[in-house]
Amino acid sequence: MPCRTVAALSIIAVLLPAAAIAADKPVALEAKLAQPVMKAGETQKNYLRVALNGCEPKRSTERTPVNVAFVIDRSGSMSGTRIAQAREAAIMAVNRLDQNDIASVVIFDDRVDVLIPAQPVSDRGMFTNGIRQIGARGDTAIHDGVMEGASEVRKFKDPKRLNRIVLLSDGQANVGPSQPADFARLGSALLGEGISVSTIGLGLGYNEDLMLQLARASDGNHAFANAADDLIQIFNREFDDVLAACAQTVSIDVEAGPGVKLTRALSREGSLQSDRASFKMNQVYAATEHYVLMELEVEGATAADERDHQHDLGRVQVSYTVPETGARETIDAPIRGRFSASAEDVKAARDQTVTVAVVEQTARARAQEAVKLRDQGRHTEAAKLFQQNVDEIQTIQGTLAQPSKALDGLQRQYDAFAKTAPAASPSQLMMERKVLRQMDSGRSSSVNTRY
Repeated sequence: MPCRTVAALSIIAVLLPAAAIAADKPVALEAKLAQPVMKAGETQKNYLRVALNGCEPKRSTERTPVNVAFVIDRSGSMSGTRIAQAREAAIMAVNRLDQNDIASVVIFDDRVDVLIPAQPVSDRGMFTNGIRQIGARGDTAIHDGVMEGASEVRKFKDPKRLNRIVLLSDGQANVGPSQPADFARLGSALLGEGISVSTIGLGLGYNEDLMLQLARASDGNHAFANAADDLIQIFNREFDDVLAACAQTVSIDVEAGPGVKLTRALSREGSLQSDRASFKMNQVYAATEHYVLMELEVEGATAADERDHQHDLGRVQVSYTVPETGARETIDAPIRGRFSASAEDVKAARDQTVTVAVVEQTARARAQEAVKLRDQGRHTEAAKLFQQNVDEIQTIQGTLAQPSKALDGLQRQYDAFAKTAPAASPSQLMMERKVLRQMDSGRSSSVNTRY
């Protein structure tokens, strides 16, 4: 097989260290295969993990300014402790902003009102006094509330700012568009504008599918607040992210040459063809790794063709906006890999980080299917899928040089779901469903890792 074809076999394999690629950039690029050394002469499945690592955290005086719309549910179900805690959480978030930031407050029930139009946070007291006036009433027009929040963000939308909507709701969308697909389309459209939506669901009554789809499609976060007391912690975590952006409007482009097929995206949706793929992220956070995981089908080379040499096998290109300047920058890297006739050589080269990501995403997909089975009342079948996750994680852990703490945590969670009795109370099943959806939100079980 010609060297050119060999190069295509592993279009995305072992890269130079990230520091060598982007030492002076706010984002470092790394791409690895689960099997950077593959068996010679065989067509085989492999997995590619493209990771972006964000800059070191900046001092508060150097951080990226934000442009955020708080979209708060004031429907009747939010009365009492819920609306009180929502007010306090929003006030806490405002107090983390300053005159360089833009904020607005939109409230909704069956009607949407702009309580505080988008403006610099130069008078926190004005924001605090306005937020304290929010009371509960009426039905729930979530879609219209988010649309109005987007209108406020657009007034000051700027590539030098992190443009974000933070949605808090405890209910179902019963006014206007109400299907998860409607909110996935809205999220995708906002991502295209450089606006992300983070969604916070409060209690057991909200539609987690809807909230998750909106957050995932716009590259925002999704969190489940079991009780109103959880809101302060969730808002704090959200603004830890919001105030620590290194890059915005990020595009990841992967090109595969002859002999390689890109067959499936495992971690997030994107544009995927057999020879190229493109993914969008709205931001890369400081001290955080963001990754995309894909499945490949690789046509094998012969050992004689390979001769144990590394080859430049293609390129991954990443483009992003630098918040400080608004300039568009691009980083890319050559990709290298090889084949071997030695099974031991192949086994020894397996990349643990990519292997863990594959197990995590495979388990995630299986858990999604288990949720559907539970919704249909097929609890025994769902339990078998959760148990399959447990068994697979145990098997992989036994083969790793160092057992993964992330997989250990997942194993415990899936084991608990597998043991849930079919006759469990509706509230327990609803709680577990929301926890599973939060696990599906893109925040990995690994510390400071997102997909």
